[in-house]
Amino acid sequence: MTRHAAAATAAPEAPAVYQEPTPFYKHLLRFLFGHVGLFFLAAAFAAGGAWVYIQLELPAEEQRYALKRLKAADIQDGMNYMSSLFWHYHGKNMTFQDWDRKVQINMRTMEQFIIGATENFNYDGTVDEWNYDWVFPKALLFTITIMTTIGYGHIAPITFAGQMFTIIYAMIGTPLLLVFLANVGDTMATAFTYTYSRICCRWCRGRRYQSEAGFGKKVKRLANDNIGGEDYMPTGQVMVPITINMVLILVYLVMGAKIFSEWEGWDMASSCYFSFVTLSTIGFGDMVPGNSFLDYKDGGSAAFKMIVTILYCIFGMALISMCIQMMQDQIVSKVHWFAVETGIIDSERTAANARVKYKRSRKGVMETPIEKPDADPSRKKKRKKKKEKQEADEAARGEKQAADEAERGEAQQPVEANTVRVESRTELTDRLIDEEMSGGQA
Repeated sequence: MTRHAAAATAAPEAPAVYQEPTPFYKHLLRFLFGHVGLFFLAAAFAAGGAWVYIQLELPAEEQRYALKRLKAADIQDGMNYMSSLFWHYHGKNMTFQDWDRKVQINMRTMEQFIIGATENFNYDGTVDEWNYDWVFPKALLFTITIMTTIGYGHIAPITFAGQMFTIIYAMIGTPLLLVFLANVGDTMATAFTYTYSRICCRWCRGRRYQSEAGFGKKVKRLANDNIGGEDYMPTGQVMVPITINMVLILVYLVMGAKIFSEWEGWDMASSCYFSFVTLSTIGFGDMVPGNSFLDYKDGGSAAFKMIVTILYCIFGMALISMCIQMMQDQIVSKVHWFAVETGIIDSERTAANARVKYKRSRKGVMETPIEKPDADPSRKKKRKKKKEKQEADEAARGEKQAADEAERGEAQQPVEANTVRVESRTELTDRLIDEEMSGGQA
């Protein structure tokens, strides 16, 4: 039979089941709530918030700038008047004590006027110069400090609309960034634990396998390990030591301190202090990034510094949170062990919650877990085949037993019939004997 004939005689394929296309909004939501989507969503939310703040606060700042110019002009006129007044006093016939007293009175009046203009109208000794607060770099830094709950306090909204918008913006932006940091932290923790398990714990597993193999036996290869289901120190149950977490935090802080010391001109101690206060979201506000974030007049260089600073703060917060969480798990585990050893907690109750149970082997070598989780696919497959074979044997045994019972039933049917006939003749004989005896008596 040819190939085409065989194909023609083959059974027709089952018709394909129609599946409705996934709506576009579901694809969009899956993307937005993924790692990349959350990053772009948080960045867009921060940039959009900065633009809204500029629209709300910039007109009020323009008014403050106009008032400052008026006060600066008044101060300049007052200084000119004081100069002419002192010349007028010089031409008068008065003693030095009277002249000194009048000059001091006028100077104190001018001093109070200048202090009031400085506190209330941001007077800085110039007339036309003004350092705008609500420009995009500063507004972006402000929105990031809201979302991260750092709160430097370098600028703040003054208008009623800006203050009300801050409440709404914080209620939405803070949870959004926390969700993003949680996703990033989980990914970083998984990657860091995997790296530690496959690099730092690899030597321990090799020594363990060599100790368990003994003399003349084949040593288990590390390449055959099922990642996540290793016999010793499984990757999913490995705890990163506290010292390694502390070293990781210290390295990240020193790296940031080196960057900010170059950009801001701070010393290393102050830069380390700023990095830790920022990444821990303490945010005293005594040190704020200036040249590395707010120097928007430098063009491309300032944009690069701004991006690096934002990424350093966001991923640094995720890193600090990850390390603190892993250290917390380690401390809880050690406190739990101490409580069991000292009898504070019942060991039988805590044995069910233990991660892995071990037993001692020869020469003090820790053997593989007694009740380790079955994560090896090959073992699962073998066990499944063995179970299927047992079920097939039991089914065949049951069929054979049923057939034997059926044969025995067929063989017993004639015997039962003969037995019935024998019982009938016996009864007839007894009846006849009874009749004869009864007739003889009569």
